[in-house]
Amino acid sequence: MTGLPGSRGRLRVVGIGCDGLDGLSVRARSVLDDAHRIIGAARQLDLLDVGSAAGADGGGGGITARRVTWPEGYWRRWGEVLADLDPATDVVLASGDPMFHGIGTTLVRELGADAIEVFAAPSSASLACARLGWALDRTPVVSLVTGLAGRASAGAVVPYADAGRPFLVLCRDADSVAHVAEALADRPDTTLTALTNVGGTADGPCPETIVRGTVARPPRPAGNLTILAVEPAGPARVWLTDDDFDSDGQLTKSPVRELTVAALGPRPGALLWDVGGGTGSIAIEWARHGGRAVCIERDAARAERIRANVANLSGGVEVIHGTAPQALPSLDGVPATAPHASAPDAIFIGGGLTADGMIDACVDVLAPGGRLVANTVTVESEAVLWAARARHGGTVHRIGIERAGKVGSFTAWRPALPVVQWVVDGPSQSNTHTDTTATDTARTARRGGEGEQHQ
Repeated sequence: MTGLPGSRGRLRVVGIGCDGLDGLSVRARSVLDDAHRIIGAARQLDLLDVGSAAGADGGGGGITARRVTWPEGYWRRWGEVLADLDPATDVVLASGDPMFHGIGTTLVRELGADAIEVFAAPSSASLACARLGWALDRTPVVSLVTGLAGRASAGAVVPYADAGRPFLVLCRDADSVAHVAEALADRPDTTLTALTNVGGTADGPCPETIVRGTVARPPRPAGNLTILAVEPAGPARVWLTDDDFDSDGQLTKSPVRELTVAALGPRPGALLWDVGGGTGSIAIEWARHGGRAVCIERDAARAERIRANVANLSGGVEVIHGTAPQALPSLDGVPATAPHASAPDAIFIGGGLTADGMIDACVDVLAPGGRLVANTVTVESEAVLWAARARHGGTVHRIGIERAGKVGSFTAWRPALPVVQWVVDGPSQSNTHTDTTATDTARTARRGGEGEQHQ
């Protein structure tokens, strides 16, 4: 990027809604009036001709800047694209609030917060809550705009429906409404309200349309630019049961599963690597607590089963078919927008403990302050854990679970195999050496990257 700090050194980003120029603030409008080039998606640039402020000739009402659409595949080559921008004369045009699942967050990631200046319009969530009478600060939002296309990503709505609270879904396109309904098929009375072109005027080219229905009879949105309001029906579900998973028996069962996820310390946005996924239950429960996960599974049939479980129960989990530690995601040369671009905040080893170098490879890649948890029920793997504890420290627990079962006409306790669990924390950021390698520095720098979601 060119431009001088202290003058026009900050790249200006203007958000525009479906009401076009009429919805812009005076400051945002003046930024567009002064621009030499305005860069954005074709749909956003077309909104410059919408509204009374655009003038009777539809010529942008005094906006003389040249309009330039983003080049194809621009999100894969940000360095090249941004180098062509001049903050002194160029303006980026975005949808609604650029900092709400928008390109503004990407630009901050690439350039830093001090390098951009944002002029926001109301977000689609703000407008939807205004139409519905919902409190914006108490309304969760799920985005289907990035990630896998189609039904595969719709599982992300299931944990929110299980929480029993109304929420919003940023749709990838009009088909997303049907995908959400399919994901929530076990809650047929759940109310769905599709709001399309929210904020658009009745006589404009993008009129606002609101259509209501249920999961059993989903509404048909009027267009692709849709935000979906979901009002869940049915009981809340905090933890999944064993029967909720499609499994061939390779499953960390309840309540060991709950104890393991609690030991890992889930938190929103944190990244887990689940090594030896089996059924994917640990990664899925982690994702249902707001985190992101990568699940590594060596058996092809199980990897496909994990993908199906993710689509039905959580979303937010990338599945890698391969044998660890060789198949552990590489952090070198990976785009910052990739799902596994950052070092993991937590690692769970549920299988493959006896593989050469497995534990050391996992401990080495943990993010500063990260945590590793490993479970086993075999004597051989337990010996590996004790040896790892001698090298890396940590704590070891033995978990015994007994379940009530029938003995004739009576009831007795039936013990499950005891689970040995090792928990170890990686070094904190303050304890890491200042002479870290370039690879370690790059790993740390990539932590917390946001994917751009242009909604």
